[in-house]
Amino acid sequence: MAKFRGVEVVKQIDEALDKGLARFLINTQSKLSAASPVKFGRLASGWFIGKGVADRTEPPKRKSAGPVVITKYSGEIKMDSGWWISNSLPYAYRAAFDPYQGRRGGGDWFTAIENNLAKDVQRSFDFFLRKVK
Repeated sequence: MAKFRGVEVVKQIDEALDKGLARFLINTQSKLSAASPVKFGRLASGWFIGKGVADRTEPPKRKSAGPVVITKYSGEIKMDSGWWISNSLPYAYRAAFDPYQGRRGGGDWFTAIENNLAKDVQRSFDFFLRKVK
């Protein structure tokens, strides 16, 4: 007679969803940073992951170009809240939609990332859910 493993399977599914969400958020933050226009590096360094609310942290002002620093989320990423990836610099919105900005040719850099979010999240969840046995 087969033993019912329902509780174990549900736990594996919960863990897979947590890992998939973490992968999705971290990858999206990295994509936004990599595609952001760079003059001094503040916009590219200004993408933060926030739990429940947008993280309003701004990277420090710079007098000259500096390295792009991606700030990793320090807590545990779980599917227990709403999650945000935000940039609080005052010119972030303009840079995201300005057709003359962006390293990938025009302001489409942000829209291209935004338009692929559904596919990206599906891939992240599928990767971990396939491992559930």
